[in-house]
Formats: sequence, structure tokens, C-alpha cells
Amino acid sequence: MSSLLNDIHEEDVANFLNQNREFFHVFPNLLNELSIPHPETGKAVSLLERQIYQLRKQRDDLQVEVDTLINIAGENGQLFHKVKDFTRALMKARSEQAAVDCIYQQMQQYFDVEAVSLVSWEVPSVSLQGLAQLGISQNWSETLKATLRPDEPACGLLEDSWQKGLFHSDEAMHSVCLLPLGEDRVWGVLALGSTTDRFHPSLGTYFLKIMAEMITARLEHLFDPAQG
Repeated sequence: MSSLLNDIHEEDVANFLNQNREFFHVFPNLLNELSIPHPETGKAVSLLERQIYQLRKQRDDLQVEVDTLINIAGENGQLFHKVKDFTRALMKARSEQAAVDCIYQQMQQYFDVEAVSLVSWEVPSVSLQGLAQLGISQNWSETLKATLRPDEPACGLLEDSWQKGLFHSDEAMHSVCLLPLGEDRVWGVLALGSTTDRFHPSLGTYFLKIMAEMITARLEHLFDPAQG
């Protein structure tokens, strides 16, 4: 008998109970004899107490998930209204210069962005204050243009030379968001900089993508090759 018990392992017992879910229906008295260590205190508790603890923990975990979803929904709702207001203001601009001014004003005042820069690699059909041209003589500029893809905003860190080239400032940005502009090709970018980790790599870019599409729609005609 002793040899037989030695051959039985914990995994064997677990597998047996898993395959015979009605075992304690046949031997309910065993439930009163079982004791399980409490997950936090280690003190032996009854199976019922352990189940109550587990249910409470599941309830608390679900409440945290619900609260998180509510917060995300609230933040997304606020962002939706901001993007809608930005789009309306951009579309109401009566000239291309007014549109560029609107972009800077909205980003700085409405979205509280610390550093804003609107640049292009191509020369627009109309010269606009606030829209600077980046040449491709600098390696970082050429690399940046080759890296960006339409409809794919990028958030994260930029090298010091890249930041200075975009923002023309000695103040280092801790994080940067780049909104590629252009439908079929990237002809420009709206660069947003922050001294915090606001534009971290895992940041959701859904609303950023919409804003990039709106700016592209408003200014795309200035870079139409057919008019060059």
C-alpha cells in the first residue's frame, strides 16, 4: 500500500479530479475536511472561504477593467470632439495661409502641444508663412522622408539633429509625433514635440491619423505635380 501511494503524484490526483468532475458529488463529506492555504496570509481556510476570496478577487479585477474602459471612453470622447472642432476650424479657413495659421493655433492652444512645425520636402505652388521646406541635402531629412508612410503617424524619440532640424530649437523634446502629409506620397509632415513622454511609441494614433488626413485634404492641391 505504501509503495502504491508513493507512485501517485500530485499531477495524477489533479488529472483524476479534472476528468471526474462529479467526484465530490459522490463524496461530499470530503469537502468539509479539505483546507486550502489563503493566497495572501497562507493560513489554512476552507474550500468555501477560498472560493469566496476568488470570487471577490474576480469582482475587483472586473471592476478595474470596467473603470479603465470608462476612462478610455471618456478620453476618446473628448478627443473626438477636439478633432471635430479642429476639422471644422480647418475647413472654415478662407485661404491657405489661414489654414496654416489655424493648424499652429489649434495645436498650440487647443491641444496644448509645446512645439509645432509644419514642413514639406516639395515647394508649394504658393509661399506660405509657417510652412518651411526641407531639402534632402541633409542625411537626416532624406532618411526621414524615406521612413514616413502615408496614413502612418509615428510617435517616439528623435535624434538631436533631427529635432533641431524640424523645430529649430535647442530645447530637447522628450517625445515627438510625426504626422505624414500626403495621400499617394509623403510631401510633408506636421511635427509635434513634447518635453514629456506624451507621444510615447505605444500611443494610439487613430485620431492623429484623422487629423493628418484633414490637413492633407486641405493643403494637397499646393503640391499637385500636374500644376508644377
